[in-house]
Amino acid sequence: MNKGFLPTTWDEGKAYYPNFEAFDVVFITGDPYYDHPLNGVSIIARLLDAKGYKVGIIPQPLKDEDYNVCKRAKYFFCISSGLLDSMLANYTPMLRKREHVLVPERALMVYTQKTKEAFKGCITILGGVEATLRRFTHFDYKTNQLRRGILNDTKADILIFGNGDRPILNLLERIKKAEKKERGTDFEKVKDVLDLETIDGIAFRIKKINEKIRKLPSYEDCLKEKNNFTLLTRMHYLLPDAPFIEACGLGLIRHNRSSHTLQEKELDMIYELPFTRKLHPNTKNREFEKEMLGKLDNSVVIGRGCWGSCTFCVIPLVQGKEVAKRSKESILREIESLYKQGEKKINDLTLPTLNMYGSYCALYDTPEKINSPIINEEITVYTKQKYCNQQCVGCKYRKINEDLVPILEGVEKLQIKYKNTRLELRSAIRHDIILDQKDMFRKIMKFITRLKIAPEHISPEVLKQMNKSDPESFKKFLQLYRQVSEEQKSNKHLVPYFIAAHPGTTKEDMENLKEFCKKEDLYVNLTQVFTPTPGTASTSMYYTEENPLTKEKVYVPRAFREKKDQKNILLETEVYDSNG
Repeated sequence: MNKGFLPTTWDEGKAYYPNFEAFDVVFITGDPYYDHPLNGVSIIARLLDAKGYKVGIIPQPLKDEDYNVCKRAKYFFCISSGLLDSMLANYTPMLRKREHVLVPERALMVYTQKTKEAFKGCITILGGVEATLRRFTHFDYKTNQLRRGILNDTKADILIFGNGDRPILNLLERIKKAEKKERGTDFEKVKDVLDLETIDGIAFRIKKINEKIRKLPSYEDCLKEKNNFTLLTRMHYLLPDAPFIEACGLGLIRHNRSSHTLQEKELDMIYELPFTRKLHPNTKNREFEKEMLGKLDNSVVIGRGCWGSCTFCVIPLVQGKEVAKRSKESILREIESLYKQGEKKINDLTLPTLNMYGSYCALYDTPEKINSPIINEEITVYTKQKYCNQQCVGCKYRKINEDLVPILEGVEKLQIKYKNTRLELRSAIRHDIILDQKDMFRKIMKFITRLKIAPEHISPEVLKQMNKSDPESFKKFLQLYRQVSEEQKSNKHLVPYFIAAHPGTTKEDMENLKEFCKKEDLYVNLTQVFTPTPGTASTSMYYTEENPLTKEKVYVPRAFREKKDQKNILLETEVYDSNG
């Protein structure tokens, strides 16, 4: 039964948990407390709560005393910048300071320092987007230089990267066992008995090199020679499931292999937890946050991850290279539950790329049995033994299907049962993949008012650097879209996303894109200036002027004036919006 929001203070903890003495885990996050399955901290906190752990959440601490509202965590503090890297949250692509931002710059550094000052000797664990993107040596756009992996700068004890559901439960179980053996919860005392090397999805300091694990170029090597940074990027891109060791100064960081893709039963359990789906009433800047969250309350998450391989995108790094999916039954149960509660409209079936639901890579063909701490069962996961170039779109081993269709048919039946209800699909689709899913596309078109696609450009050279499909696929999609619109006697609004000033892009490329959009009668109002985000291949191109995957030299537009000009060419006006 949903008892409401999870505690955000010590007093709330006493009211929420019977026999309360201390929180087992306290989360510190740069996001407001939005108790919804689209919020990473809320997901993990709800999961731990369901597993019997006492959980506190400190959202957006601003003052020193804010760090003490939940007092000392029994096991550890888990620290996250929130759903965005804190520097991306604070600055536009033109490095202008954004308004209404409550997360500090370098949030992980600030939060960890303040937590360690407030609670001497406490265990601190980094997680979320900023931790994942900055776990290796990375390029920092604000300072225009390389920075060390974030564990080095924060002095935190452990970093969880990617999907944290299994890793955090495994860590908790082992720390709990160590405490029972009278080792306490001092990290240096328990570290040796935690067997950290066997927990997927974490990074931590080590003292000795393991000769069996690949060595990344060190931070110092990357500073000396840009080719070393290219190599570092190439290695973790082309070997996404491999463990690594990275040196920095006199220290060594071990990055275990990524956590295996979550299975249906695990996702079903997670997303059926009792979220309130609301913004906490004590949220700072509440009206602004409500506006930003928009119509997310009644959206239904159907999976995580993306295998699109776009060089500028962080989703595969954060949510996984493969798509994890909920079962049809679980999704329909949640939709029916919302209809039963009186909700008349579901605002989306949320997945980074809607038409990737149910797809998979056949090269993941080696089964392995692991214990899932999420569902307390032994499950089968799969590993990839064969090397590949990670270019998934068009790959013969990539299995595309139309598993979304039965779900949409199930929704149609529910809408007959519950009168005057509807579903609107808002998640974007891959236009190149949908060409092989024409029946599903026709079904999707019945549930949209605005169709979001991301061709990003039409220049073959630019698309090559982005690792996107050639322009012909976009042209074929436009033909299909118009054909289906005519068949269904509808005029659904097409919303194409484009990127200006991505490495490889010239003003001439933007002029050609403008002419193409005019010729195809495309309305363009969503054009983003490329922002170098830590950890991506595109950011490596920006820094080195070389594509780390192809080793080709790349033209890089760096001057702010040129970036603005490229965007304004497409929009045909001088634009200085929040993204400028």
